[in-house]
Amino acid sequence: MSKVLKALLIPFFGLSTAAYAQTETTTTTSSAPVATEATTAPTAAAGTTEVQLPEVLKNKKFEENEKITDAKMRADSGSLSKYSLSFSLSYYGPTLGDLSAKDQPNPDGSVGSYETALGGSLGGRYRMSSSETVRVGTGLKVIHPLHGAERTDLNNPYISYALTTKLGAVQMRNTFGGSVITVPNYTKIGEYSSLDYDNSMVYDLGSTKFAVGLDTSVSLYLYNREYRKADGKASTYNLAFYPNFKYNITDKLNVNTSVSISYWNPRANESRWNLQNRTVSQRLGLGYAYTRDIYISPYLNFFPDKLSDKGTTLNFSTSFSIL
Repeated sequence: MSKVLKALLIPFFGLSTAAYAQTETTTTTSSAPVATEATTAPTAAAGTTEVQLPEVLKNKKFEENEKITDAKMRADSGSLSKYSLSFSLSYYGPTLGDLSAKDQPNPDGSVGSYETALGGSLGGRYRMSSSETVRVGTGLKVIHPLHGAERTDLNNPYISYALTTKLGAVQMRNTFGGSVITVPNYTKIGEYSSLDYDNSMVYDLGSTKFAVGLDTSVSLYLYNREYRKADGKASTYNLAFYPNFKYNITDKLNVNTSVSISYWNPRANESRWNLQNRTVSQRLGLGYAYTRDIYISPYLNFFPDKLSDKGTTLNFSTSFSIL
């Protein structure tokens, strides 16, 4: 196991060890009377044993963080239970101009997974408090699901820590994590791990139903060999910003749009400060909170400066928790 992976797993296993360090406590009560001075012939009776779990092992419920009112942010923060399972399911579909297309557009020719796919993730979540969680899981992606499911990828096992809070009037979620790279598109160019930071901010515009936000994502990629010309547009790190706008039709339903402004540092370039921009893309979709822990979002993705049906794809994403 690499030093990087060990460094990522130590915090989680430290939490797990603390949670399970205590053993079950046993108290024994007997139906036999306690001998006193007035008891001349105590009678024997069968005892009964009551087994109790220590407090640390109980799957208690935390109180709702009332500072967070955004439906998507609440769903992303996961169940209020101390221990829970979290799922996500996404579909990356074909273009409107060709519903039989096997792949999505890749105008920059970047290294990545641009096939139409049905993907998801499954993770276990440990809630430390109403605002803090630790999550460990992995993803699964079915490539070309409408064309015979040509390949299934076990998708990047990961560990992450998330803090959901409010700073002034801004609702905020910060996530720090790392993953082991397993997808062939990346492993063939020597990539074996990534370190990631994601931030989401939402600001409600007064008493109106409008809200604005900004998501930020930073990813650093680790490689086990030097760059080769055949690796093409392999990236050392990515930096992306997603300004977004939302109208809350109801507490559960909203219409939203976001713009992706992304930069990357080519491995082929000697300077780690050289950033190149990717083609700007935009999303337009709906968001529906079926319950507090289930959020569903169908959306269109397109390139605003090259608007066409051949560059617009059909997609959806979901997140939900159980327990």
